[in-house]
Amino acid sequence: MELTENLHEKKTKIKNAGLVTVGIFGGLATGIVAIAMPFVWPAFRKIVLPYVPATSTQIENVIQALRYHRPDLKKADRFRMIDLGSGDGRIVIECAKRLMIEAHGVELNPWLVLYSKYQAYKANVHPLVSFRRKNLFKVDLADYDKIVIFGVDSLMPLIETKTQSDCDKRKKEVTVIACRFPLPNWKPFASFGTGIDQVWLYRYYPSYVDKH
Repeated sequence: MELTENLHEKKTKIKNAGLVTVGIFGGLATGIVAIAMPFVWPAFRKIVLPYVPATSTQIENVIQALRYHRPDLKKADRFRMIDLGSGDGRIVIECAKRLMIEAHGVELNPWLVLYSKYQAYKANVHPLVSFRRKNLFKVDLADYDKIVIFGVDSLMPLIETKTQSDCDKRKKEVTVIACRFPLPNWKPFASFGTGIDQVWLYRYYPSYVDKH
């Protein structure tokens, strides 16, 4: 009788240990999926905008583009800029830090948004910046003066269309800074750098504006 009870007790302990192990690994797997999903999910969208951190050269080129014709920014020259698909926030943070401008970022990956906010606090520029988890096509581009986009080739025609639509409705002129890939149908009035670090500078004038 005692032997039977001992065997039953051992089996129960083994079963419980197995359940605990399954629970631990199940929890770990769920956590990994939860963390990885924001990085994997873009692959299921029609246009994939991968997370590729900007290089220091690309950041310098963006800063040059923002300073174009305004090498010494004054208070009267202040403007609002937005980085579409801001990734880890380095472009937004550098623009706020070095130009002291109001800088915003939109990004679909929630972990990158949280990381960007943390980095902004570390750099002590959080009063000047904001990061939101939002689809870039749901942002009204006419709310901004400067638009930065690190896109892919297939995205750039859509950026042209959205910029035109938003700015025509609000009768707003904007500057677009395209990185890595140029806008296919617009003519840039300046460019900076070469190769993958190249940046193109465009100005969009709604139809009511006299370009001359």
